[in-house]
Amino acid sequence: MAAIDSYSALVAKSSVSSTDAGASLSSAVIAAKYSKMTPEKAEGAAKDFESMFMSQMLEQMFGESSGEEAFGDSDTNDVYKSLLMDQYGKVISRSGGIGIASFVKRELLKQQEV
Repeated sequence: MAAIDSYSALVAKSSVSSTDAGASLSSAVIAAKYSKMTPEKAEGAAKDFESMFMSQMLEQMFGESSGEEAFGDSDTNDVYKSLLMDQYGKVISRSGGIGIASFVKRELLKQQEV
């Protein structure tokens, strides 16, 4: 597994919700200014961002489950549901995503030129 660069560490420290996704993008741009990213690192960071964004969006879409809990009690259901949404986000991002990763990569690399 690749070493975590400064952007990945920044992302790991912050929790992203659909309302502060723009703020996280700004944080990613700031992090890119202070550490030179290769196109490969920028692509990895952009895909991680898209994956996290998709996970947050899916959690909002699925909302509260109704009826019988799939994994036992409510707390257990919330944990497994969160893990499932993370995996869905990663799969969607790896499968081409929704175009956010290419935009983020382009912006990260553009910010390094400034």
